[in-house]
Amino acid sequence: MRILTAADIRRAVSMVDAIAAVKHAFAELSAGRASVPVRTSMATEAYQGIALYMPAYLVSGPSLGVKAVTVYPTNAERGYPTIFATVLLLDATTGRPMALLEGTYLTALRTGAATGVATDLLARREASRLCLLGAGGQAPCQLEAVCAVRHIEEAWVWSRHPEHASAFVEQVREQPFAHDVTFHLAGDPHDGVRNADIIVTATPARTPLFAADTVHEGAHVNAIGAFTPDMIEIPQALVARAKVVVDSRESCLAEAGDLLIPMRQGVIAATHVYAELGEIVAGEKAGRESPTEITLFKSVGNAVQDLAVGHLALRCAEREGFGQVVEMS
Repeated sequence: MRILTAADIRRAVSMVDAIAAVKHAFAELSAGRASVPVRTSMATEAYQGIALYMPAYLVSGPSLGVKAVTVYPTNAERGYPTIFATVLLLDATTGRPMALLEGTYLTALRTGAATGVATDLLARREASRLCLLGAGGQAPCQLEAVCAVRHIEEAWVWSRHPEHASAFVEQVREQPFAHDVTFHLAGDPHDGVRNADIIVTATPARTPLFAADTVHEGAHVNAIGAFTPDMIEIPQALVARAKVVVDSRESCLAEAGDLLIPMRQGVIAATHVYAELGEIVAGEKAGRESPTEITLFKSVGNAVQDLAVGHLALRCAEREGFGQVVEMS
C-alpha cells in the first residue's frame, strides 16, 4: 500500500487538474454512476468535536474508498488544525487496500476544486472581485480555485479573528495565482460582500454572516462552510432570492442548515433547489441564465470528490515513483 502525505498530493495534483477531476465526478454522481451513502456523523460532545465517515464507489475507474474526517473548532486554541482527515483508497475489483492519503489537504484541495467548478459554471464571465469570509484551512484552496477560473483583481478577506485574516493575506499574496490580486482586510463581512462579484463563505457559523441586501444583483455565492443541520452562513432571504445549486440533493437536504433552516421556517421548499452541479456539468440544466440573477452553490462535501482527486494523486505517484510503499501483511 502506498502512503501519500500532503506534500505528495501537492506534488501530484494541480488545482486545474483537481477542478477537472471533480467536474467529471459530479457529472457521474448526478448521472447515477456513483454510490455515495449519506455520511455517518458522530459527535464528541465533551470535546466539542464531530467525526464524519464517508464511503463512496464510482463506477468509472472504477474507484472505491472511504474518508474519515474530524472537525474540532476549538483546536485552534490548542495549536492544532481544526480539521484532520484520512482517505483510504481500495481496488474496486478486489477490495485490496491501495493507498492511504493525508486527507486534510486533500479535503481543502477537492473542496476548492468544487468551488472552482461552480464558479466557472455560475459566476459572470467578467467577475473580478472576490469576498472570502473565513481565513482558516479551507481558505487558500478556495482562493486558488476561484483564481483558476476567473481573473480576480481584488479580494476582500474577513475573519472573526482579524489576525488570522492578516496572516492569510501574507501567506497567499506571494503565491503565483495571487500575484495580480489586490487584497483588502474587511472590517466586517458586509465590507467585503457589498463589493464582491463572487462570495465564498468558509466558516463554522451558526448565524448568517451578512444581510441579504448587501449582495448585489449578478453575484455568485459559494457556501461551503456549514455542513450540519444547525449550521448556517447564508441569510434566508438570500437563499430565497437565489438560484440554488447543490453538490448532492440527498446530502444537502439531509445536512445543509443553509437550506434546512429556511425550509423548516417555511421560507423555501425542497423544490427551491434548482439543480445538482453535475446536472449543469452534463448540460441537463442551464447554469447562469441572466447577468442579474444571484446564484448560490451550496456544498456539504461529497466523497466522490475525494475519490476523484485521490485516485488522480495515486496514479501520478505510481507513475513517478514517490510516496512511501508499505507491506500490510
